[in-house]
Amino acid sequence: MRRTRIVATIGPASEDRATLKSLLEAGVDVCRFNYSHGEPEEKTDLYRRLRDIEDELGRPTCILADLPGPKLRLGTFPEAHMLEDGQTITLHCGLRNVESTSGTDFPVEYGGLSAELSAGDPILLNDGLVRLTVMHTNGEPNGKVECRVEDGGPISSRKGVNVPGTLVDLPAIGLKDKAALQHALENGADYIAVSYVRNAEDLLPAKEAIKAASMHVPVLAKIEHPAALENLDSILDHADAVMVARGDLGVEIPLENVPVAQQRIIDKALERGMPVVVATQMLESMTFQPRPTRAEVSDVSTAIRHGATGVMLSGETASGIYPLETVKTMAKIATATEDGLDAHDLRPTSLARFRSTRAVAHAGVELAREAGAARIVVATHHGTSPRLVSGYRPDIPITAVSDRLRALRRTCLLPGVDTVLAKEHDRGSKTMREAVEQLVIQRRISPGERVVAISGSPLAMRGATSALRLYKIDPSGDIRDAE
Repeated sequence: MRRTRIVATIGPASEDRATLKSLLEAGVDVCRFNYSHGEPEEKTDLYRRLRDIEDELGRPTCILADLPGPKLRLGTFPEAHMLEDGQTITLHCGLRNVESTSGTDFPVEYGGLSAELSAGDPILLNDGLVRLTVMHTNGEPNGKVECRVEDGGPISSRKGVNVPGTLVDLPAIGLKDKAALQHALENGADYIAVSYVRNAEDLLPAKEAIKAASMHVPVLAKIEHPAALENLDSILDHADAVMVARGDLGVEIPLENVPVAQQRIIDKALERGMPVVVATQMLESMTFQPRPTRAEVSDVSTAIRHGATGVMLSGETASGIYPLETVKTMAKIATATEDGLDAHDLRPTSLARFRSTRAVAHAGVELAREAGAARIVVATHHGTSPRLVSGYRPDIPITAVSDRLRALRRTCLLPGVDTVLAKEHDRGSKTMREAVEQLVIQRRISPGERVVAISGSPLAMRGATSALRLYKIDPSGDIRDAE
């Protein structure tokens, strides 16, 4: 079983039913819906399509709704343009779109940018591929910013705008984020990704909106701003998962510092038993060609070897020519890397919110190791217990058991976890025995093997996690308590 989770961004190249199904069959665990592009309502049919495929395949599929966040972007304009070195262009701040452009005038959605920039400031477009220098700005909101092109390149609608060294006064959750968040919650998103997080307070609006909706949806913090690195511990203390968003991070900080920052984020996340996804340009050459570069293969493998629990594809699957080949390649790299790794022996240290459950999870992992168990089976109501067990990185499969499909969907982001949808009985032991029986029938457990079951008591899923049981599968397939 492959432990590393594959997150794939769904876009024009992958949103049709046939392609989407083939990606899930090829190994996609989490589908990312990027709300930075298009209107929220345009994704409604995509949610329905994915859930229909989920029913057809008979296994949970996780949806990660990625909010735009306080990210500066160009507005919309009809066609892409190639900017040349030395060219002068004008950014029109406060304009969302223009009907036409001569190739020298471009809209920027955020009107305050013209007031916050000064002559000589750098501006980076399209993940830093295009570099500008501010020549003149009137210092007023909704004004014009004249720029000189230092490093030319292609730009198109909605590309990112970065202003290193300039603190942009944008709310963590703006109007577009609120609309996207409401749409995501109404349509059953399994995780909410908050973009461009700068401090722990930036996560609160999303968490409060989720709470107000009486829902239990985990929040993923995207680390892509220098301030986030300064406030990393507090951010991770309030997040449920984290992403190393290297696109913007590699623009906002010196390129040579990105690998060190990536490792630091991974290490801090693993201390907390938290899923950590590495993203951006992982197999980017496969956007236009069927094979990756050797450097990209090494990059993906290195991220996994350093502890990343998930790897993400962006344009490769959203707009690339070879989305299916890219997913298959990512799965091969992950499997080969894991085959060459020794089992991790990590001890999460910062899970005070779940101290009792953490203790039982740790005991279950140790019992499985000492007893030579082939699998750990964990009952859950919200997905917390499997997360804590997976945080210890056992080298055997983990199965999450729940009667709630939504809880099982959330576990798709957890490393080394598969699922069983089971009925809750009035006794935890009966619930877990039936779950183990399903695994035997499905041949995920073989006669002669041992299984550790972690559950609540007296109810397996809704009771406080407190029970450990060791089962053995007889040659006949019967389940009994192990001696």
